[in-house]
Amino acid sequence: MSRNFVPRKIASRTALLAACLLVVLGATSCGSGKIGFVYPDEALDFQLPNMKMPALYIDTVTDMRPLDQRTGQGHFLKITYPGDDSWELPPTQIYAEALAKDLEQTHLVELVPLHSQADYILSVDLLSMGCQLDRSVTSFLVTGAMGAGLGMALGESGSDSAKMAAALGLIAMVAIPVPTKNHAECEVRMVLKDRTGNVLWEKACLGEVDTKKYVTPTARQDQELVNEHLTVAVKRANACLLGQLRQEFIQRADGTSQK
Repeated sequence: MSRNFVPRKIASRTALLAACLLVVLGATSCGSGKIGFVYPDEALDFQLPNMKMPALYIDTVTDMRPLDQRTGQGHFLKITYPGDDSWELPPTQIYAEALAKDLEQTHLVELVPLHSQADYILSVDLLSMGCQLDRSVTSFLVTGAMGAGLGMALGESGSDSAKMAAALGLIAMVAIPVPTKNHAECEVRMVLKDRTGNVLWEKACLGEVDTKKYVTPTARQDQELVNEHLTVAVKRANACLLGQLRQEFIQRADGTSQK
């Protein structure tokens, strides 16, 4: 037998391990860029009936998000993201730009650049804006068992089978997509004041999106998930708030507003 002959089974096994390793390395190399916020346009028209469009000045957006959203936490089973260092822009600026876009496109108010030009002053508390991934331990056990079973079948001896089972079990656990829940939320409190600082109206709304998809533990699809889910959560929170703000303007015009 030629010394250069490689048994077919060993060659297949080596190729399989190499392919699995490439999958893992490819997955871990993704998602390292800064995360942007691609906010969708608003189709609703909140124009006030038979009323002059109020001039509104957006004063401040105060960051009151919990610590885990600011820093980002977790790795495999539960991940809170994006942390502040992952965002392309500060979250308060991201939200302020999204709010300004919704206000302009709904034709609810006229945004003005100066406090002195405004009929009303709006301040915002950003209570929550982030996502959380959740995976179960069971999903890792299942994929690990699949890889271990394949390793046992490919091994040529008892000890060799055990080594192959351990290696392929680990690779399977980190490379095979598993069911993953993603929860995105945005909670915002708005305070409307007159030009002298009197509080006229105050409301808070929570926008949420819950989905499930298959994601590999080593792949970070943060940008994709933010685009698909967090932007929608922000849109829902704003729709809730602007709908109530519209009603407040109508009631004030009718003289029926209550703080």
